[in-house]
Amino acid sequence: HGTKMQKRSNPTLYEFLNLLCIVEPPQITEKPEVIRVTVGDPVSLDCKVTGSRELRVKWMKDGRELQSIRQHKLSFENNVSSLKIQSAQREDEGEYVFEVANHISSCTCKVKVIVLVIPPSFTKPLVDMQEILGSFVQICCKISGSLPISVEWQKDKSKISSGVKHKLIQQDNAVSIEIEQLERSDAGSYSCKLTNAAGSCECSGSLMVKVILNQKVSISIICSVLFSSEPPSFVTMPESQVALPNATVRFKGSFKGTPPFTVKWFKDDTELMTGPTCFTGLEGLSCFLELYSVGVTQSGVFSCQVSNDAGSARCSADLTVKGWILIF
Repeated sequence: HGTKMQKRSNPTLYEFLNLLCIVEPPQITEKPEVIRVTVGDPVSLDCKVTGSRELRVKWMKDGRELQSIRQHKLSFENNVSSLKIQSAQREDEGEYVFEVANHISSCTCKVKVIVLVIPPSFTKPLVDMQEILGSFVQICCKISGSLPISVEWQKDKSKISSGVKHKLIQQDNAVSIEIEQLERSDAGSYSCKLTNAAGSCECSGSLMVKVILNQKVSISIICSVLFSSEPPSFVTMPESQVALPNATVRFKGSFKGTPPFTVKWFKDDTELMTGPTCFTGLEGLSCFLELYSVGVTQSGVFSCQVSNDAGSARCSADLTVKGWILIF
């Protein structure tokens, strides 16, 4: 009888032991909602999970499961699943789906990645230079912005390509042109244009070539952009305006020609200077004048004069400030 009782009690004990084993479905306990990263920077998507083994994890984007490759590294350690992007690009932006599963069930969550693109800018723009004929010259400027940034150089509005004459260099946050042996024909106006997915910007500077005829005689001939200088002329002129008292008025115009330029603003032939009542400015090939809290007495003719070594150009616009009419 004892043998028969033991056979009947063994399954009951086995079932009891099974009940003692806690069976836990998978859960995601920690996860990011939205991650913002700048183009070119690394980013890590981390999700912490719990649940009974064996846990299986995967990451998906656009309905496709991601594999561990050079650009995307996948890892699962200490119950943390990570998707690491070495250098975030615009195509990495979007919604990522993380899934964890075991033999009981599965659980998913979504993580949104936003890739920010910073437009290019010059932290140190081109400057006007004077160099000696036959010398080595480096025309350089420093830049910032989200990669990749394309760089285009021009001399007197003609594109420059890297070759025997010009060596174009782009390294880290600096771009430059190297001229091994300066010639007279190298004198002119140089411009650098930066472009990325967020926009573009441009700066320019002139190169003047000094020719020393005799080292013992302090005579030099400056061959510069002045030999082919283009006098300034207006592309768009300031528009006449009608304003109410205490308003802010802005006149703006654009011009072309060979730099450097001198810009002056006048009211009825009286030159205006930046101060409490107005501000004059120059942005590339655009000039502007801002008048603050205008009054009726400021009505009149405002003119802008742009000059360089080749000549000058002038245009004007009217300002009419309407006074308040009180009706009793």
